[in-house]
Amino acid sequence: MTKLISVLNGTGFQGRSVVKELIKDGFKVKTFTRNLNSNVSKELKGLGAEVIEYDFEGKSKEEIAQVLEGSYGVYLVTLTPYTKNEVEYGVNVADASLLAGTVKHIVFSTLPNAMEITGGKARLPDYENKCEIEKHIRQISKQSNDQFVSSFVSAPMYHQNFQTYYPPVKTQGDSDSYSITLPGKPDLKLDYGDINDIGKIVSEQFKNPAKYSGIIVPFSSDELTGDQVAEIFSKVTGKKVVYNSISTAEYSKSNNLEAGAYADMFDYYNEFSYFPSSFDKTFAKNITKLTNLEEFLRNINFKLE
Repeated sequence: MTKLISVLNGTGFQGRSVVKELIKDGFKVKTFTRNLNSNVSKELKGLGAEVIEYDFEGKSKEEIAQVLEGSYGVYLVTLTPYTKNEVEYGVNVADASLLAGTVKHIVFSTLPNAMEITGGKARLPDYENKCEIEKHIRQISKQSNDQFVSSFVSAPMYHQNFQTYYPPVKTQGDSDSYSITLPGKPDLKLDYGDINDIGKIVSEQFKNPAKYSGIIVPFSSDELTGDQVAEIFSKVTGKKVVYNSISTAEYSKSNNLEAGAYADMFDYYNEFSYFPSSFDKTFAKNITKLTNLEEFLRNINFKLE
């Protein structure tokens, strides 16, 4: 019988990639949305996914277990709109997965433990919440005597963020010059990747539960400084693109709606980088060819007008 995987938040960047790759690899997929009429919902349904209108927020673990019943695996990513009660949401889904009875494997999208890495100095709610959920998932997996396998994936800075949060901006008075402004130190190397690659990694984890039991698989196609990022944009677009490094305090005052949170994260990155040395990035590179920044920009035919 073909195994059924329930993908939570399947219409987001991560979930969408996971749904598509699981279907390619022969899994049955069930995913959930608040809007069945969205373009993404329709696309996933057209690919063969069962798309269900369901809002997990505020639901008990018993209610969630009923929805997950019949699934062999669960992919969990905790993103907006669940950030207000992210830990409660993630813990409830994990407990419900175990309670459902049929679920044997959960894959959770986590982040490095910034509190542990910095000795308690960094307060990054997005990181802390995911680490709390990861800790809980590991506990219930251990209590089940490994009958309930848990695996983890960890995404880098998305290449896609250069289309949304911090795209190159035209220099005033110079039609052929652009800048990328971030609060990263000039010599800071950050991990980048195409979020569309996450699906191949997660599918491989579901296909090999014993191999990836308890393992975090981070992925990174590039480790780049800001100047190297700008050079790649210049090469692809034929326009002059420069990297503009500013202080985190200055960046937090910008018009970017996420500027405050990004400034806090860059305070952390500037001292500790993105992935800690304990995160083994060779796992992902052995699973699939990762799309580097130049390839990504050429694939989407990125242009600067």
